[in-house]
Amino acid sequence: MIWQQIIYIILALIAGGFFSYLGIPAGWLLGSLLFGIIIGLIYKKLPFEGLPFQMALAMVGTSIGFMMDQELFFTLHTYLFPLLVTLSLTLAAGLLFGWLMYKWTDLDILTAFFCCVPGGASEVISVSREYGADDRIVAAFHTARITFFVLVIPFAAGIFYPVIETEAQVNGSYTNLALLLPILFVVISLSIILNRKVKIPAGALLYSIFIGFLVGEFLVPLESPSYIAGIGQGLIGAMIGIRFDKVTLHRLKLIGLPSVGVIQLFFLFSLCLALIFFLLTPLPYMTSLLSTVPAGAAEMASTAFALQLEPTLVSSLHVIRVMVLFLVLPFLLKIILKIAK
Repeated sequence: MIWQQIIYIILALIAGGFFSYLGIPAGWLLGSLLFGIIIGLIYKKLPFEGLPFQMALAMVGTSIGFMMDQELFFTLHTYLFPLLVTLSLTLAAGLLFGWLMYKWTDLDILTAFFCCVPGGASEVISVSREYGADDRIVAAFHTARITFFVLVIPFAAGIFYPVIETEAQVNGSYTNLALLLPILFVVISLSIILNRKVKIPAGALLYSIFIGFLVGEFLVPLESPSYIAGIGQGLIGAMIGIRFDKVTLHRLKLIGLPSVGVIQLFFLFSLCLALIFFLLTPLPYMTSLLSTVPAGAAEMASTAFALQLEPTLVSSLHVIRVMVLFLVLPFLLKIILKIAK
């Protein structure tokens, strides 16, 4: 099994690197994601939960942290009100779409609701099991939703906001790898240890961004080559893509067309939500979309990093969104159970 995983990861990264070489938007992420979907559908699903996925999150988070500066903390508060508005609408939409799933399918109310909780997929799936929902259906729906979003949004973002490489990126003027790699290893290790000690939603991503920022800002000025973050994005894409396997497809078929309809509604809602955030902030529309779309903090932060669209801000807003969601989740459950009566 371990050799199959290693070979798969190598091939997925080659696919991601090739997409990036061709100039495809968010090529590392999309190339490995598509490769993973193909392998998952024609071969089999390989498990990459737990430590491997946490390492990939931390790798991307560390690269984002190295880019962060203190200015973000002085401007972040200006986005809190727009975030509160869009977050309230996102929670309301989750309730509405969960109710529609319940009415349109044979799913029980809790399973339908957890399918539409707009939070971190892995956290939602584990919590759904605790509340007695069918976590297999929940996992299948979230996998399909995130896969669809990660396929469509980076490509659309890249069309409207193409990446312009700087001279440093082209010529490879970066921090010495002999210095960078040990620091990268230490930051990733610390992030994973912290996430195990104090577990929070998107913890590995959040801790690595914060530690990377502290190291780069106060200890050693760092600038990592784009392929370092690209490899992290490729790992995330590979581990997400392989989840969309034959079993996932079969479970989605059991739900039927309503599941496709709800995913499309989620997407249209996200476009409208981004417009509201865009009107309330000075951010470009595509950055607003990446900041508000309920499609995973790591995935959207990776996309923002690849397209140079405020990755530190995007990741910060997503982490806040996911943490607030889990704080209000018990209240949302009470509401959905009352609706079902």
